[in-house]
Amino acid sequence: MKTDQLLVLLVLTIALWGCSSTPAGPYGYTASYFEARSLCDDASPADNQQIERFMQFYNQLNHAPVKQHIADIYAPDIYFNDTLVTLTSRDSLASHLQATADNLERMSVTLLDVLQPMTSEGREAAPQSQAIYLLWEMKAQFSLLGKKRLSHTLGISQLCFNDQGLVIFHQDFWDSSQGLDQHLPLLGPPTRWLRQHSTPH
Repeated sequence: MKTDQLLVLLVLTIALWGCSSTPAGPYGYTASYFEARSLCDDASPADNQQIERFMQFYNQLNHAPVKQHIADIYAPDIYFNDTLVTLTSRDSLASHLQATADNLERMSVTLLDVLQPMTSEGREAAPQSQAIYLLWEMKAQFSLLGKKRLSHTLGISQLCFNDQGLVIFHQDFWDSSQGLDQHLPLLGPPTRWLRQHSTPH
């Protein structure tokens, strides 16, 4: 058995052992997501200006202090989850985003599409709110253990806005293993190995 296969086997064994000692759910962000979805029940439709402002905010994340602009984007009380953290206030989100920005050398977010729920008849859905889904491409450069890393990912943000045009609900759906985990010393090699060996040749 090759060294890289032994490494993957060791990591998987540790992961499975950890899973066996984890209490039964609910855990993670799934439960909090379903609890918070009611915030979208009274949401207002989003317009192009709100979407552009949202995208601009994230594109300048590593250039301007977050606290100067976040009040133009998010309401004081929110639900926010980026698959890494769950936050419920604008102030805590500002701290999280500022810490993220401080560790970035460069970042760009490109909007690829705007999706809205449709009914089975093809009309825009009324309830499940006025949620919109932004499909985006993100490129981020940062340093880890003295080396420059580039993260290139695709994701979707589910957003709901209040009647003042501020975000009250923000759920990201993206593959953190593609974006971050593959750059970590312990998780990176097995993550990349599994990706390479699960791809048809």
